[in-house]
Amino acid sequence: MTKPSKGAAAFFIFFGLMFLVPGLLSLFTFLANSRNHSTSGTIAGAAIALFISAIGAGFLLVAVGGYRRMKAQAAVEEANPASPWLWRTDWASRRAESQRKNTEITAWVVCVFCNLVMIPVAVSIIPQLARRSDPRIFLVLGFSLIGVILFVVALRATLRRQRFGNTFFELYSLPFSPGGRLTGRIHLKLDSNAAHGVDLRISCIRKMVTGSGDSRSTSQTTLWQAEQNVRVDAIEMDSVGRMIPVDFAIPPDAYVTDHDNPSDQVLWLLHAQADIPGINYTDDFEIPVFKTSSASERLSADSSETLAPAAGSFSDADAAPIAAPANSKVIISSQDGGTQFYFPAFRTPSRALFLLIFTAIWTGVVYFLFRSSAPWFFPVVFGFFDVLLIFAMFHVVLGTSRIRVGNGELVSTSRILGIGLTKCFSVSDIGAVVAVTSGQQGGTQGQSMYAIRLRTKNGRRITLADEIASRQEARWIVSQIETLAGLKIDTHVEVDAPYGPPPQPGQPLFNSQSGSLRAGSLQVGWQQSRPPSRTSTVISFAVFALMVAGMFAWQGWRFSTFKTAASAARANKARTNGQRVPATANVVAPHHAAAATITDADAERVLALPAQEQAEQLLERAIGHDQRALDLFEQQVESWVGHIRLTDHMRQLERRSQFSSDLRVRYANADINLTLDGWQKNEQAAEMLIDRARTDLHYRAAAVYFLGMLAGRGVAYDRIHPVLIDYAKNDPDASVRQWAVEGMRYLGKSEALDELFESFTQDPSNNVRERAGCNLSDCGNFTRLQRMRMVPKFLDLVTDSSTCAQMRAWSYMALREITDANVPADPQAWKNWYRNHGSEKMAEFEQLDWWQVRGDE
Repeated sequence: MTKPSKGAAAFFIFFGLMFLVPGLLSLFTFLANSRNHSTSGTIAGAAIALFISAIGAGFLLVAVGGYRRMKAQAAVEEANPASPWLWRTDWASRRAESQRKNTEITAWVVCVFCNLVMIPVAVSIIPQLARRSDPRIFLVLGFSLIGVILFVVALRATLRRQRFGNTFFELYSLPFSPGGRLTGRIHLKLDSNAAHGVDLRISCIRKMVTGSGDSRSTSQTTLWQAEQNVRVDAIEMDSVGRMIPVDFAIPPDAYVTDHDNPSDQVLWLLHAQADIPGINYTDDFEIPVFKTSSASERLSADSSETLAPAAGSFSDADAAPIAAPANSKVIISSQDGGTQFYFPAFRTPSRALFLLIFTAIWTGVVYFLFRSSAPWFFPVVFGFFDVLLIFAMFHVVLGTSRIRVGNGELVSTSRILGIGLTKCFSVSDIGAVVAVTSGQQGGTQGQSMYAIRLRTKNGRRITLADEIASRQEARWIVSQIETLAGLKIDTHVEVDAPYGPPPQPGQPLFNSQSGSLRAGSLQVGWQQSRPPSRTSTVISFAVFALMVAGMFAWQGWRFSTFKTAASAARANKARTNGQRVPATANVVAPHHAAAATITDADAERVLALPAQEQAEQLLERAIGHDQRALDLFEQQVESWVGHIRLTDHMRQLERRSQFSSDLRVRYANADINLTLDGWQKNEQAAEMLIDRARTDLHYRAAAVYFLGMLAGRGVAYDRIHPVLIDYAKNDPDASVRQWAVEGMRYLGKSEALDELFESFTQDPSNNVRERAGCNLSDCGNFTRLQRMRMVPKFLDLVTDSSTCAQMRAWSYMALREITDANVPADPQAWKNWYRNHGSEKMAEFEQLDWWQVRGDE
């Protein structure tokens, strides 16, 4: 509860007067004696005096205004003691204000205050140093650039507010409760379309403040996180601007918002971002998540039917299928009858570069300390830290790791400049392989580093690889290793933190029982039953001292790589969901069919290349509608199984071929996907996939996807088709149904379109319906004529008054993509168009070559 303190207000007033009175006196003195000083000296002195006076005035405003606000806040809290979600004004009005709302004011205040000192000092000092040709002028100029940077930051904040307005998140319920759904809309002005949609991320964060004074540090640990991408066509319009829909499920046993201890809080944060021309859109909102009486009764009823989860655990699935990351750093290959994961040097370049520069500067300081007459203690202590920094720098820049799984064992090798150790573990001795991270420093945009850790059954813990920048990549590698080793797949991420479980309202800070927190794909372990002892506190401070230099490197790496990481997450999300870039061409141009074909000399040269280069060159030429390259590709593709991998270039080609305007290229896309995953195009592979889907729950979604590709390429169609339909209609897991629907897009037969339409209209999952609609209209291997025959069904759907708004919107989108007609979203308008132009459009599509479809290139 907030408790306004008159003593604190009096202290701030006294402290403010200590600045304000001397500052005003100094200002008066400088102005009164201006004739006795140079103009530049008077300006510099007056600016410094004004700056000091402004600091004092700021303290006075904080004292008076802060006390009034705290008093009003205390009254609100006393009126609603059991409803903390009503303590904030914006929450009470069912909205969450953007945390960037005051960025503009803060930026301009800091800019003005700093430039009040920097500009006059620079004006007075730079001419003197220039006259003497003093090299220190460059130091002053560099210092002055801070003012320019602050001005740019403040100007950017102003432009951002003008472009997006005062954004806020409208809450559909107050509060949100564990086990329920977090729904609402983000309101903003948006004057251009976000081609890739809007990326949303909901996070449960534990924010801890440790230390005091100069050693004060803030760390944030992600306890649970979920992401989604809102497509541009799902963004709604209102009278002011745009509305971005938000819909997340909250785990039933999630931690709730807790602000009781300012040094140890639990926060729920919604992050939104979109890449648009000019200033990108980014926003953060704090969301109220609390347990209410009705939610508690519902959870109690649910828990009475099942076993109670472990203390503090989230009940999401341990091993949901993990898709390969978009920009993976690890290199996977076959070695000695097993599979090797190779982690190359310099895999986190921004972090490595910053650490390299920082280590060089620190080493220079140590050198001058040894050459100077400073007490021996300083060069020794600084030299010790320099040794640690040099080792860390070599580890980050030049360290490599290899993990080989096969023949019943796991072999781990870590080296720096070829020097290192190799460790071998029998699979029977391995308890688990897990991804590990630790709390990140600073704000909500911090990016954690991840490591792969092996736990033996006798309790040993061995780090197999580290310096992994992507959370998804760490989880994916763990799932691959455990699949190869035959272990139970568990892709949770452990968080190394010595602080115990997060605090919760009405609960003691330290749990009397040891347990674990599992949050979807995150896990926090603790074994703390009492407050840390004096010895552990001393050890903590010692460890903190050792990590000070690393913290600076961490911060620099984190801010420099955030945008890259966010782009990778968005690209991977688009890859996982099967989304596509909007088409830039409706039908392939006639001259594409007559594009220059590969010559005999080119064919001979390409076929002599290694498998990886051969596959990439032939697929790239095939995307350019080279018929001979397509023929060579089909002849060679099965020989590449086990010899090619998903490089960055191959990933780009795979995406381009998926949305080609040439069905022959889309068939090649199915072939390359099968090859990359190690599947031959034969009935044996079909039977293996059917059996794998039946017995391996974790691979079932992937298995049905590849089954669709095989059937679409003419392999065991009659055997696969009923199996695929059964999974698409009846599997209880929406993810499996979704990937079965994705597999059906490769079938290429009219009956598959009818079955997709059934999933589009009847499946209970929004994701399944959305993907079925996309596959009906634009994705997959159907001819334009086949799709055109689905138009009457869509017309019936938009005419039906019982069709919901979302389904109607998807149907109109499908109609436009099937017909290329720009008709308003009105049922009668579309009926009129179809009556007048339907047969004409059918005739147009009949005249096309069978392979010409709507696509990107």
